[in-house]
Amino acid sequence: MKQWTNESIYLFGLIACMIVGTMAYIVLLSESNTGLLGYLILPTIILSSLIFGMRAGLTLSVTLLLFLFIYFRWLASIYETGNVQFFNARGISFTILLLVMSILSGLVHQLVNTVQLSRHELEEQARQLIAVDPETWLDNTERFRMDLSAERDRLIRHGGSFSVSFIHLNDFARFKEHYGRTEYEWFLNYFSDELHMATRRTDHKYRIAVDTFAIIFPYTSQKAAQVVHDRIRPLLEQYGLQSGKHVSLTYEDTFYEVNQENCNTVVDKIVAKASSTS
Repeated sequence: MKQWTNESIYLFGLIACMIVGTMAYIVLLSESNTGLLGYLILPTIILSSLIFGMRAGLTLSVTLLLFLFIYFRWLASIYETGNVQFFNARGISFTILLLVMSILSGLVHQLVNTVQLSRHELEEQARQLIAVDPETWLDNTERFRMDLSAERDRLIRHGGSFSVSFIHLNDFARFKEHYGRTEYEWFLNYFSDELHMATRRTDHKYRIAVDTFAIIFPYTSQKAAQVVHDRIRPLLEQYGLQSGKHVSLTYEDTFYEVNQENCNTVVDKIVAKASSTS
């Protein structure tokens, strides 16, 4: 495992440059008679770039430099004594240093945002993997509950109806014992493919337990959902094993139709049904 990533090396380099720049800034201030104001400028610019980004830091830097130039050029008597100059080596160094520190701080801001975005993307990918059944690649119980809640919210806002169905395979727990692991995996892949072929792309398919599958049918009546089960029924009643033998897998169908009038009650029943099979 790498102890140093490219991002960490880059961040270390930026921080090192900022430390050197801060030391150079302090040296410049020690040779100038700017007072407390000079020591407040750099932290203000750095914080603004770190928090709001490079554009904000550069904008603040240019604004402050313009203000200081106008102030010392026309308003402050200190310009007349020659203690502060903007067009000598010290003044130019001071200006360039502030702009460079704004850029360095802005790069740190960008790097941190990029790392955070990458972390969020990885978390989302992990969440997606967690929400998928590894044997069938159908969504699992957690995703089923999330999508069911989202579908109910959509129904409340926009009306219409949707249906939910369950397919419970009786004694499927013994299928692997009778026919072996290979036949068990073959059936799961086969059934998952057939489930996708029998449904629309907008229908959501889930494996919520070892022996139970669920389908959410958006904008669909219970009668229309039963048509999908009619397509699946022959596949289960005459399932062909790899050996060529046909077996009958008994199963139970359960249907729920959800509309605006009964959505809360029926959704609670659906959740209870899913919990009892998990």
